[in-house]
Amino acid sequence: MANQVYCSESAMREPMIGTADQVDVWVMLEYRPTWKPRALEQNDLAAETRAWLESNLMALSQAGWKPRPQFIRQPEIDGDTVRLLVAVAGRLLIFRGRGYDFLRDVDLAAVVADPGGYTDVEQAHYFVCTNGQRDLCCARFGLPAYAALRARVHDRAWQITHLGGHRFAPNILALPQSAMYGRIDAADVDQLVTAVEAGELSFPHLRGRSFYPPAVQAAEALSGRSDLRFVGIEGDEARARVTFAGPDGQLSLSVRRADEPMSVLKSCGDAKPKPVYPYLPG
Repeated sequence: MANQVYCSESAMREPMIGTADQVDVWVMLEYRPTWKPRALEQNDLAAETRAWLESNLMALSQAGWKPRPQFIRQPEIDGDTVRLLVAVAGRLLIFRGRGYDFLRDVDLAAVVADPGGYTDVEQAHYFVCTNGQRDLCCARFGLPAYAALRARVHDRAWQITHLGGHRFAPNILALPQSAMYGRIDAADVDQLVTAVEAGELSFPHLRGRSFYPPAVQAAEALSGRSDLRFVGIEGDEARARVTFAGPDGQLSLSVRRADEPMSVLKSCGDAKPKPVYPYLPG
């Protein structure tokens, strides 16, 4: 494609802070076959497995959570063991079985309501969006980032379906810190992993923590601090004052949407650019 314009190259001027989709519960099911553009709808899972996923997601939503289903895979690994990873409230849990039958014994609403009865995954895991069927940038830029992560953290690196924000590819979700990162080239992987393994955020690449609303994501990113705990927010997504608590007391930061939009190509498949309103200090 000699004339192909890649959205992640054309949108490099757009600030990333506050752009992570808000998610309370990540539900990541291993599915190895080729992913189609709408992988969660277009797949060959058995009807029973589809029904389990739909009913559990509905139960989570009815309980007031914002769940996000994803497919994950590690193409280097072949076998009949299927893994389900669930991330909630700063914790990452894993369930596994031969085939998908073990899912019948997993009640996600019960797990999320009381995760204390399960053993956490001890180390951080990294999930790279690589679904080129959904957007060209995800494969073109995501696959090299995934290879670099595999070389660094081995089986703690995963490929994952659409995370949102093609134009920020490569996109990487780090769990259990629930931080979404963008524009992570293979050369940036060491910096990302070093920060995350130390319990810190990698601010040059941070889009936001998914369990926060956009304005709080933006404020935390602007703070440049990994030791803050969200306390409260005044205002709305357009303009807000966000308060955090840290070891040295409280810190309040003001953020606002830009008054004038930027025009960016949101996806490689878009015919023309679209307006976005990035977050700014104040």
